[in-house]
Formats: sequence, C-alpha cells, structure tokens
Amino acid sequence: MKAILGAMILMGLAVVVFYFAGGYASFDPAEQGRQAKAAVTPGMSFSQACAITGDPDEFQIISPHTERVLGKEIVVMRPAVPVETSRERINQLLADGGLAHGFLCTFQYSADTAFTVEYDPTGAVLSVSDAATVADLLNR
Repeated sequence: MKAILGAMILMGLAVVVFYFAGGYASFDPAEQGRQAKAAVTPGMSFSQACAITGDPDEFQIISPHTERVLGKEIVVMRPAVPVETSRERINQLLADGGLAHGFLCTFQYSADTAFTVEYDPTGAVLSVSDAATVADLLNR
C-alpha cells in the first residue's frame, strides 16, 4: 500500500514538474494570436508572414464574378470557399501565377482569437482583419 501511494505521489510530482518546466504553464494561444496579428503588417511577403503565424488554417482564392445590378453588369471580387492547404502549395501557386487576383489566409489560434490576412497577387500583405470565431457565435 505504501509503495502504491509513493508511486502516485512521484507521478504527481513528475506531472507538476513537466507542466512548469515544459512551458505549459505559460502557454496562451489567444495571446500568441494577438501578438502574431500585431506583427503581420502590410507589405510583408507571404513567407515573412508565415514565419510569424505558421501555416494558415484556411486558404481562399479571390476571383472575379459578374453580377447584374440595376440592369448593368459589374465585376465583383469574391473569395472562394475556404479550404485547407499547405504553405508549399500556396508558394507553388504564387510561383505559377495562379493567384491573379490575390488570396486570403485565416489563422485560428483559440476559440476567441483568429484573423484573416489579405494578400495581393504577388503574395504581399494588403491587410489584416479579425475573423469570426466560436466566441462570436456565443456572444462572449
């Protein structure tokens, strides 16, 4: 009985040491997201932004769509449906000229911290804006 109790105490101590020494006590994804959003600025390249943010969680190609408004046809730029992709695939599309109208990348850090970066056709950051999150749905 004493051996089991001693083993449980040692395991508990190991978990506490691992928690604090491993950096888990200070891990805050929401704060990490706020810092990343603040660090991404217009004019940065896609590669520079990804060095700060990591791989995007969602990717959307922007493409032109023709609409009829008051009898006139106008061209409206719209993002496509969000998809998952890799940084390498986006770099390949940039190199091939496959993003002629730009693209969007969304980065999700926590249930209440996410942002979208808009890029021009060359992969330069145009703008950074907040993205909808689960917290928005729950009115938190």
